[in-house]
Formats: sequence, C-alpha cells, structure tokens
Amino acid sequence: MSDTRPDPPTTTVTATLTLPPTGLRLMAPPPETISQRNVEAVTGIPARAFLKVVRAPAFPLPVTRLGKLRIVGRSAFVAWIERGAFRTSLPVVEAPPTADELDRESAGDILEAVGLTEASPRAGRARTPKP
Repeated sequence: MSDTRPDPPTTTVTATLTLPPTGLRLMAPPPETISQRNVEAVTGIPARAFLKVVRAPAFPLPVTRLGKLRIVGRSAFVAWIERGAFRTSLPVVEAPPTADELDRESAGDILEAVGLTEASPRAGRARTPKP
C-alpha cells in the first residue's frame, strides 16, 4: 500500500527571543597596529614595558610616533615576541623573598633584602623618661 496523503501545509512561526547582555559575545578582528593603549589587551604585555622596549635604540621594528603615542605593526610585533626577543630586551627583576625566607632572617637582613638600612640612634642630648 502506498501512502497517498497530501503534503502538510508549510507555516512560518515568528518568536521573540530575549537574551541577557552577558549572553552575547561580539568578536572584533585584532587591531592592525599596537600602541601603549592596546598592547596589554592584545599581547598581555604592560604598557610601561612596551614603551621601554620600543623606545630603545636597538628596537628592530619601525615605530611610528604620534605625539606621545608609539605605534608598531601588530603582526611584526607578535612575531618578534614569539621569537623570544622581548624577554631578552627587559631587565631581570629578582623575585621578592618568600614568607618562609623572611621568617628565618633577622630584622636587619629583612631591611637589607628590601633595600633599606637600619637607622642609627640620633646623636645628641640624652632624654630621661618622665615618671
């Protein structure tokens, strides 16, 4: 037996969908250039470190100066970072001592570790405590 039923009619259904603002995610293409304004968002490098590197006389990429703004090409800068050149361009900073290391040291050692020195007692007239 063959089925001889007619095709069902087609209908259009319209619905309104409400989304919270956090439910939408818009993706913009990456910028063509990098400056101190967007370098942290694009590469994760702080603006201060970026400026120090691009202002160095040995920086290999072309830098466009627009007032205080320093602009470099994104693709060339990212390629330069991926070659590992950025890490060798920055000064090495020692990590601060851990809490365990500080617990085992004297007060003088702790002050010295953070770059301070103990103050010597002031010369002059001795004061007598009041009763």
